[in-house]
Amino acid sequence: MRLVDGVGVKIMKRNIKISYICTKLGLNYIGTDISINTLALCNRTTQYENALSYVTNEKYVEIINENTAIKCLVVSSENLSIYEELIKTKGRSMTFIISFNPETVFYNIHDFLIDKTDFYGINNEPTSFGANCNIAGTAVIQKGVKVGNNVKIGENSVIKSGSILEDNVTIGCNTVIGAEGFQIIQSNHKNRRIRHCGGILVSVGAYIGDNVTACNSLFEGVTYIGKNVMIDNLVYIGHNGYIGNGAVITAGVILCGSAIIKEEAWVGVNSSVLNRVVVGESSMIGIGSVVTRDIPSKSLAYGVPAKKKSLNSKKIV
Repeated sequence: MRLVDGVGVKIMKRNIKISYICTKLGLNYIGTDISINTLALCNRTTQYENALSYVTNEKYVEIINENTAIKCLVVSSENLSIYEELIKTKGRSMTFIISFNPETVFYNIHDFLIDKTDFYGINNEPTSFGANCNIAGTAVIQKGVKVGNNVKIGENSVIKSGSILEDNVTIGCNTVIGAEGFQIIQSNHKNRRIRHCGGILVSVGAYIGDNVTACNSLFEGVTYIGKNVMIDNLVYIGHNGYIGNGAVITAGVILCGSAIIKEEAWVGVNSSVLNRVVVGESSMIGIGSVVTRDIPSKSLAYGVPAKKKSLNSKKIV
């Protein structure tokens, strides 16, 4: 196990050569024929040491400079010299895959790894169940799910591959745990949906109500739902999200991809938290709010867009 933001995540033994990928997809590369063990967006952290990423212009130079996990980069011929110079001056080793459209090629590689290799280890883990579980007959538990002790799962709920339900978790009816996250790019002037192949962890004592959708992560790690988290009906939790221990998510809330709800925070009915926005520890979001920027710890925020006030005493809003 390795800790990622305090969350224990199993590190899969991934390994594939750049030469193999390029041969299979008809691509050209410059530099050492390295092995990669993850794909990663260049401005995100990764739990692996050898990541493949991509850039679409020269604006990512400093980001690439700081993210030393990136060892291979899909880049256009027009921008190649800029990144070669960066690597040279910093003394780093980097392999480059040359493409007219780096983003499209990057996700073509992603699809190839899903469809033609066992790189992501999808469905490789056996399904397991703990003791004293109460699982409805109409519930669907896919291959590779891990279910702890004293878990309850309601009628017509679906627990998808890569999901982990720890002890004393309750899942309501018509809920999907581990749904594929929703991400769209423009590729060759058409909308293209990006497939997600990570996991989701529902921690000890968490409660998830009816008609909830909780998405998995993109390339690695998990969407995290912490200990004793309470999630009401009709909630959407986007890919790579984080809900800290003891947080409360009330009915109709939308948490966009990579939203972070810190420990003991409370999100009011029909509120939305935008992607990568952080709601601080023990903060409260009022009913019907749209949270477009980070909210500090122990704050009350509400409105469209949500604006913060000091929170002197905790109460339900």
